Order: sequence, then C-alpha cells, then structure tokens
Amino acid sequence: MTIDVPVLAAIRATAKTPVDTTLAETASVLRSWGVNVRGIIQEEFAGSDGTKPITRLRDVADGTLMQISQDLGPNARGCRLDPGALAEATRRLETIVEGGADMLILNRFGRSESEGTGLRPIIEAAILAGIPVLIAVRDEYIPAWDAFHEGMAVWLPANTNAVLDWYRTTVALPHAAAPAA
Repeated sequence: MTIDVPVLAAIRATAKTPVDTTLAETASVLRSWGVNVRGIIQEEFAGSDGTKPITRLRDVADGTLMQISQDLGPNARGCRLDPGALAEATRRLETIVEGGADMLILNRFGRSESEGTGLRPIIEAAILAGIPVLIAVRDEYIPAWDAFHEGMAVWLPANTNAVLDWYRTTVALPHAAAPAA
C-alpha cells in the first residue's frame, strides 16, 4: 500500500514511557493482521559486571538483533553509539524501504537524526515512497523533530491501542478495511 500524503506519527520517549514495548506490541498486532510492517525497535540488555546497558535493534519482521552500542569502558562518558553498526542498520532499512512496506516502525529520532544523519534518510525515503512511519522521539530532540516534519506528523500516546486506532483511522481505512481489534 502506498499513500499520497505523508503519514508520520511519533511517540514521546521519556524515561518513564514504555515506548519500546508499545512499538513492539504494535508491530506484532499489525503483523497478525497481515500488515507488511517493517523496521526496527530498540531493546536494552543488562551489561556485564555493572557496565552500562547494551543497546540492540530488533528487526520487527524477522527478529534479527543488531548491537548498536559500544563498550567504552566503565569510566567512559559520552555517546556509546557504534557508527558502523548504525550504518549497517541503515543499509538494512534502505533495502526494506526500496522493497516496500505497509508501515515502517523506527526506534528513535535522536541525536544523529537531529543532525541530518542516522535514520533520517530512511524516514525521508519512506515518506517519498508513501510508507507511513511510526517513530519514538526523546524530549531533547522534539525541536529538531518538529523542524524536520514541518507539521506533517502527529503525536500519539505510548499506548498500543491508541497507536492501533491511529493506524486503523489514518492509514488503513482510507486505503482498505483493517480488521477490528
């Protein structure tokens, strides 16, 4: 399914918001409805010996895990994002967008995206391909997100049923009937 008007939705990702769970549950339900949902969700795993958590991205279609954080040592400060791993995830997502999808779910619009890199080209390609995008945005990147989408996105609560309602009314219904929940 492709659409004529960009369909973008974001969920605010705060420390107390279970946004990753919401994204994962949404992907699972949509896939059970037969929707071709593609993308990645973020998962945090406990680090060994008290180190910082390990961040991995899970492909919502096949469950593949990609580690995107680096172990910089126990006293390290700053960004632990592995640029090479993010580049690999981006290549994987480029292939997904080129192949088409009914919905693209992405884990974050963060620092890299606010600077014009990271997953931002994937979001742009999905918009151009008419693929709806659901993404999480942390508070500190809201101004960059707002500048990026220029009024084309909506905010959704971190609630799976609310996200599914948005899908049914904004994405599916204008193009085909979606199953009832």
